[in-house]
Amino acid sequence: MRWIMLSILGAILFTGFLLVGQPKLFASEEMPVRNGSPEFTSGGDSFSLTKRYPLTPEEVALAASKNLLPANARTLLRVDAKLKHGDYRWDAEGVPAGTLNVFVDLERQMISVFRAGHEIGTAVIVYGDDKMRSPLGVFPILSKQKDYHSRSYDAPMPYAMFLTMDGVALHASPISARRATHGCIGLPEPFAQLLFNAAKAGDRVQIVRSEPSLRGPLVAAPLPDLY
Repeated sequence: MRWIMLSILGAILFTGFLLVGQPKLFASEEMPVRNGSPEFTSGGDSFSLTKRYPLTPEEVALAASKNLLPANARTLLRVDAKLKHGDYRWDAEGVPAGTLNVFVDLERQMISVFRAGHEIGTAVIVYGDDKMRSPLGVFPILSKQKDYHSRSYDAPMPYAMFLTMDGVALHASPISARRATHGCIGLPEPFAQLLFNAAKAGDRVQIVRSEPSLRGPLVAAPLPDLY
């Protein structure tokens, strides 16, 4: 499971290549049940515990301060297996309309897509090597091209969503532990297509590199696991 464990007395976040811990939430008699599935409410929207993890504001604030989640996160998809290169999850069922933003962590090699604060997709990525590093920061999607072909590198970049004027983009790419890009964020092609269809020019992409040295007991929320 993709979990960061909660320690109210304050501990150090436990990241690395991904966090395995104990579930924070359990079905109980107090939880409303529909069709046998416990539910919770986040911001007025009801979700099933079988699909999503709710986050408290305190959990989000701590995780965001460590570059583990965006500051507006409200729920995360339940992913009960470690993700490998090429793996992804996408489930927008029941998620209301709202602002879409993308969160990329180069250290954990993960991307998460949020709509109205609810995670609707996550995948393992590839990114730039030390000679052509992927940029850090917050970038609006400048433009989208479904069938773009790079003239500089004579390489296809399907479902390209450009972030910088010099060509850094999110796009479909072969995904493996041995691959790197020329600075772009490479995505599994089915995931890239889903994101391309969901995103529009102006949507925000945040690229961070979380601290690999943060280890120990932890406060907060579920995160993806990479094998």
